Amino acid sequence: MEVALNLLESIRDAWERHDDECEKATHVLLLNPGNFEMLGWDEVLGLPVLPDPEVEPMRCRVVCGADGRAGELDGRPVMWVEGEPYLEEPEDSRPTA
Repeated sequence: MEVALNLLESIRDAWERHDDECEKATHVLLLNPGNFEMLGWDEVLGLPVLPDPEVEPMRCRVVCGADGRAGELDGRPVMWVEGEPYLEEPEDSRPTA
């Protein structure tokens, strides 16, 4: 229970810090995959939560309207493009030239 409370506090602090420094709205929160699995959260504070191996344990990453990587879903990278999430296609399913 203490781990969940510490992580929730970290998320709240990161979100507030983001809102103080960035004019773009927060769209998704990223957690380390181990924390994501341990807690079982798919939403917190009204925001969706996704695992991302690039996030350190007991930390979170805030994703706003900027384009870029936005975690993983079912082991596939989620990319944030123009404020919308997209699942990246697996390498072996992409057409070859």
